[in-house]
Amino acid sequence: MQGETNLSYLDRLADRYRLSVRDLIPALLQTGGGLFKGYRTDGEVYLNTEARARISAFSRVPEEILGRALPAWTAQEPLSPDGAGAAGRFRFGSVVPAAGEGCRPCTAARTGRAKPARVYLKPHTRICPRHQRWMLGTHWIDGAPADTEQVDLTGLPEMVTAHRRHLDLLRHRPDAARAFEVAHAVVVSWWAQQWPEEEQWPHRVRQLTPQGADPGWWQLLVRDAVTYPETVALTSLLTDERARQRLLADTGGYLPHTLAHVPGLVGELARVTGRPWLAERVASTSAGPLLLWVQHCARADADPAGADRLWTLHMAHRPRPIARELTAYRDAAHNSERAEGGTRLHLGLRHRSDQAFTTGLAHARAYAAVHGHLAAPIHSRFNGFALGRWLSNHRKFPAMPPPNTSPRSRHWIRGGGRRGQ
Repeated sequence: MQGETNLSYLDRLADRYRLSVRDLIPALLQTGGGLFKGYRTDGEVYLNTEARARISAFSRVPEEILGRALPAWTAQEPLSPDGAGAAGRFRFGSVVPAAGEGCRPCTAARTGRAKPARVYLKPHTRICPRHQRWMLGTHWIDGAPADTEQVDLTGLPEMVTAHRRHLDLLRHRPDAARAFEVAHAVVVSWWAQQWPEEEQWPHRVRQLTPQGADPGWWQLLVRDAVTYPETVALTSLLTDERARQRLLADTGGYLPHTLAHVPGLVGELARVTGRPWLAERVASTSAGPLLLWVQHCARADADPAGADRLWTLHMAHRPRPIARELTAYRDAAHNSERAEGGTRLHLGLRHRSDQAFTTGLAHARAYAAVHGHLAAPIHSRFNGFALGRWLSNHRKFPAMPPPNTSPRSRHWIRGGGRRGQ
């Protein structure tokens, strides 16, 4: 399969012999059982020259064909412990590029078998326009993948339209891939604000959420899919040379400190995203990835050497990985259930104070995981808990929490529960 991971190909190869990849490959390479130590299906296996030759001979597929189909075929060549012979290295986690299950109907048609294949996923390869599917990827949480890896886009034609536009941008605009990263960071920062006027995103979330599923969980899981059309629209605007020239004309040679100083860009932003109210909402923005991009544009005009920083995305502006969001949401829900369902022990005022703080903290974390902020109205309730009043009390009286609360929790409360902490 084009773009497939080495591990996925070897796993499918072993499956044809009704074997596990952890049995076939170590035996074939004569590397011993330690090759797949810590095995997970979201990992990758890297091979040296001799190992690749053995697999090519065993599978009867020429190496040049495997090299064209498998992006990591010749990457990160490991060394044999003895200095010669076949060698492999299994890696997983953040050191492995994002990958996920490829479109199932496409895989079945290509291979003639139902066994799925894992492919490297890039923003423009997450959609299968033929079968109208979005590949979520596997979001590992304590070693367990999400319940599903693909969602049906039927009823959301704007997704396929955005995909066609995305491919066109990648073909004709050299900076499109880097601009997409900046645009994604900008749109995710909007997603966290949960504007009440927004109608399209909640509709898409409802369309993509299976019946009976936890809506809070799925709202986090499908974030990148739901915001994809707006991200592509913003990418188109950021890579438009005419839009950049209008921006420079608005700045008049000065460094803008808010988006209100570039009204042409803000107005065009509202137009391409289909949100007439957006211009007024973002005009006062004085921080964030979009303003930083605007400032980089102004600096690059004054000093061409600064053009290299145009697509720089600071760590503070990078979207929080969905896997971390899901972990936080699950932990918050678990803590909330324990706080509400646990047996109340009469151990005095100190214990009740500790328990009350733990309960409030669990609800605050769950609220932040769903809404992306802690700006809850003072009289609001969340899952039956008076969260607005609880937050107000802790902001008004910033006393130290009970001693049994972890330092991380104390920092989280005093910091207002900002995303990314």
